[in-house]
Amino acid sequence: MSEPVILKLARDLEWLGCELEYQGMKHAHEGFPEAGPTWEAFVRQRQGVLATIEKLERELKSSVKYNPTSLVGVTYPIGEALDAIAIQIEALEDIRSSAVGAVNELPVKVRGFTQLVQMYLNVLGQQGSGKRPSGSR
Repeated sequence: MSEPVILKLARDLEWLGCELEYQGMKHAHEGFPEAGPTWEAFVRQRQGVLATIEKLERELKSSVKYNPTSLVGVTYPIGEALDAIAIQIEALEDIRSSAVGAVNELPVKVRGFTQLVQMYLNVLGQQGSGKRPSGSR
């Protein structure tokens, strides 16, 4: 069984966020230069974090689609599903803020986000069956 896309992206974000924090620490030890290889690595890593956040937001926003007979991807009440998605999007906004201004906070936040996604998928019963129907992209 393949891993759900959202969980894969959450794990990618966790890795990238921890790497960004490490690059930020190296950058700080060098006195915060705005040029050179450490600065370039830091900027590249931050761009990776922000791009992954964008992908996650798109995935979350597209996870609930309206179908007249049922809501695809939602096996529990719609209000709770929308609340769970809103909480995840809010967490992504918090991670985005940290990626831009406080990278030292990232490891805890990205790990917490991965756990949040795992809980959401466990409730949905999609831990190992996150395949999208063909043609849904």
